[in-house]
Amino acid sequence: MQTGSGSTALSVTQINKQAGDLLGQVFGVVEVIGEISEHKRAASGHHYFALKDDRSQLRCAFFRGNAMRNRHPLREGEEVVVTGRLGIYTERGAYQLIVQSVAPAGEGRLAAEFERLKQRLLVEGLFESEHKRPTPTLPRRIAVISSDSGAAIHDVRVTLARRFPLARVTLFPVLVQGAESAAQLRTAVGQLSADDFDVALIVRGGGSLSDLWSFNDEGLVRAIHACPVPVISGVGHETDTTLCDLVADRRAATPTGAAELATPVTVVEMRERILRLAERGTAIWQGGFQARAQRVDDLRRGLDRHGPGERLRMDRYRLAGLLAPLHRQVERRIARRRQELNALRQRLEAGHPRRRLAALRDRLTMPRQALSAAIRADLGRREDHLTDLARRLLIARERLLPALRQRLDRVRPPRRVLFDRLRQERVHLDGLGRQLRALGPEQVQRRGYALIEALDGDDAGGQGASLVKRATEVRELAARRGGQVPLRIRFHDEALRVDWQENESGD
Repeated sequence: MQTGSGSTALSVTQINKQAGDLLGQVFGVVEVIGEISEHKRAASGHHYFALKDDRSQLRCAFFRGNAMRNRHPLREGEEVVVTGRLGIYTERGAYQLIVQSVAPAGEGRLAAEFERLKQRLLVEGLFESEHKRPTPTLPRRIAVISSDSGAAIHDVRVTLARRFPLARVTLFPVLVQGAESAAQLRTAVGQLSADDFDVALIVRGGGSLSDLWSFNDEGLVRAIHACPVPVISGVGHETDTTLCDLVADRRAATPTGAAELATPVTVVEMRERILRLAERGTAIWQGGFQARAQRVDDLRRGLDRHGPGERLRMDRYRLAGLLAPLHRQVERRIARRRQELNALRQRLEAGHPRRRLAALRDRLTMPRQALSAAIRADLGRREDHLTDLARRLLIARERLLPALRQRLDRVRPPRRVLFDRLRQERVHLDGLGRQLRALGPEQVQRRGYALIEALDGDDAGGQGASLVKRATEVRELAARRGGQVPLRIRFHDEALRVDWQENESGD
């Protein structure tokens, strides 16, 4: 728009738009802390509210796309940290903040501290994969660091008892929230020893960032990194991430998941593996027995294949093989003669004169008779030859059959000898099985023997034990421990704990 003096004027929309763009460029993304007031949610899903302190207020627009991705709900009167860009609502010329995310005021500072500490420890290499240690497949001693009254320890105990009840679980009760929580967690991790535990679990239920802040303690992270025992972290829910999760050797989404990672092989799987091994041993034994039976069957079939009956059957097959070519040759000759006769008949019919036809018929009769006589003579000779062959075969059979039967009787062992040998092998196998069961440790204990172990501490539930072989070992332990030694006597059905003490008379 040109004025009378020639200067250029901007419209209200243009000036509001340029001012909004200028605010965004100058300030960029800003974080503003304040209290939510006058909160309204439009039908479109957009949120409009004012951010105020004790002197001023700032209008805010939280559009639906960003609001749906934000985890923290908007509450009237709550102090929050709002992240966004400054701008101007063009239609009203109102100065406002276009919100990108909203977080509680306290958690905003904690999130920044979390990222700062995470980056510093990441640069030091505490989270590198080469520092991660493998967890054992069959842990016998499991340490659990958690609160003794929360739902997390209950879930862990139930899962461990269900999956691997053979493991000995030791709880280190600590506070998992509050000012003293981090120090107690560090102390518990420092008490872990590779001689006492195979794997350690540090677990807690879900919560906010401030609730889980003890598990972001730098001292605790360094203690886990230096711990001689593999550590599995199961802090919070699946969406929660702490520095303990990053530095631990393995991370689980929940406390129950941590217990499952600590026991990759369950008692059911071990039982199934033992059953498979037993079935394999049985199959090997049965395979050997079946191989011997198969060998006996092979010998029997070999005798049948080389017997006189089999030879006679093969001679019959050879005889049938000789007769078939003879029959085919005769049939071919007859077919050729018929073809010749047909050709001659056609020539006679073509000539047609009756005298010539009669003469030709007379001339044809003689060759036909000669041919028939020759064929009959040839067939007679062949039949005589076949009869002679059959007679010779019968004579040879009558001569060879008794000799072959005598040889078969000399070679074939009696069935009674085979059954006696099989019965002896079975008796020998049963004796070996009874000897194996009699020499096993369970049978020795059932006869009244027991194993005596000296406990390493006064508490029989959570200490190690060593086998006692001589009485002098008990007296030496008593001399070192002040006269009393806790013992554990293992019978075949259960174990009993006793205390040994030498009286003043030396008994």
